[in-house]
Amino acid sequence: MSDQIKIPCMFMRGGTSRGPYFLKKDLPEDVSQRDKILLAVMGSPDIRQIDGLGGAEPVKSKVAIIDKSKEDGIDVDYYFAQVKVDEPIVDTKPSCGNILVGVGPYAVEKGLVKAKDGETSVVVRDKNTGMKIEQIVKTPNKIVEYDGDYLIDGVPTAGSPIKLKFLNIIGSQTKKLFPSGNSQDQIDGINFTLVDCAVPMVIFKSSDLGLSENETFEKLNNNKNLINKMDSVRIKIAKEVGLGDVANSVIPKTAIVNNSKSADISSRYFMPWNCHPAYAVTGSMALLAACKSKGTVCSEFYNNFSDKGLFTIEHPSGLLKIDYEVFYNNEMIEDIKVSTTRNARLIMSGNVFVKKSQLK
Repeated sequence: MSDQIKIPCMFMRGGTSRGPYFLKKDLPEDVSQRDKILLAVMGSPDIRQIDGLGGAEPVKSKVAIIDKSKEDGIDVDYYFAQVKVDEPIVDTKPSCGNILVGVGPYAVEKGLVKAKDGETSVVVRDKNTGMKIEQIVKTPNKIVEYDGDYLIDGVPTAGSPIKLKFLNIIGSQTKKLFPSGNSQDQIDGINFTLVDCAVPMVIFKSSDLGLSENETFEKLNNNKNLINKMDSVRIKIAKEVGLGDVANSVIPKTAIVNNSKSADISSRYFMPWNCHPAYAVTGSMALLAACKSKGTVCSEFYNNFSDKGLFTIEHPSGLLKIDYEVFYNNEMIEDIKVSTTRNARLIMSGNVFVKKSQLK
């Protein structure tokens, strides 16, 4: 008898992240057992993740769990898990808009959604946040197309475009756009904006953190004093707004903003203990909501309050662009609809093996 168990999975890149995609039925219902499997699959806790599929970075230590939805008008349910690289922690509170990009192709590949000749619509319920997303996947001859000429910054090769339309994104965890009731708050003498749109995110102005320019990913990722300072603020404000003790949770995320010469705004996104080499799709929606609201820390750099258009973020790997439609009531945001185009690629399909001894 083998001392390992095998679990069917597909290994995919979605946007600027990557990880294994599982059918929910192929993992244990018991959460503690499921988390042990996910830790073993990724090779955590280990800073190299040498004994698993993880890539020793948060953007390469992510998991998608997919299920056929029982909800009318929804094709599949998407559960996201962030597996901590160096600690035995699996966080299912946040979502990931990049890993989400691979959900549509995965659903078609696994037969959860029947492919149409040309394009296939896949309607996804993000079970972590409640968001509803429609994905348009290219399926010529009823086969998922991965090759193409659509480039996204942060990925070296082009791919087939996947259109994503996001709905129900305000108040993903707190049911409020501004969980504290304020467009700005202050803790430890530092001003910030906490916004909850697709993901809760604490946004700081670069200059308020002692930064003078749009620093590189490498410089910010190694600035542990900066990361710890932002982490302290996010932990304190999370308790104040009812998110509980988030010391070991990846939400709220954190971000810093600055002026940009090539985009609407420059921003660096943190996950929250590492700087993202590009930018999260969910983070881009949170930043959009903060920019489209008056009196936030973004207001110094952005004052375009049009109700529809294109929003562009400068990040360490280039630019991220999202189309938006904002619905205002007395200058306050009531609803936001966002669409963007990304690409994904199937890297591997087969079984991943986990030692039985790791599940005890």
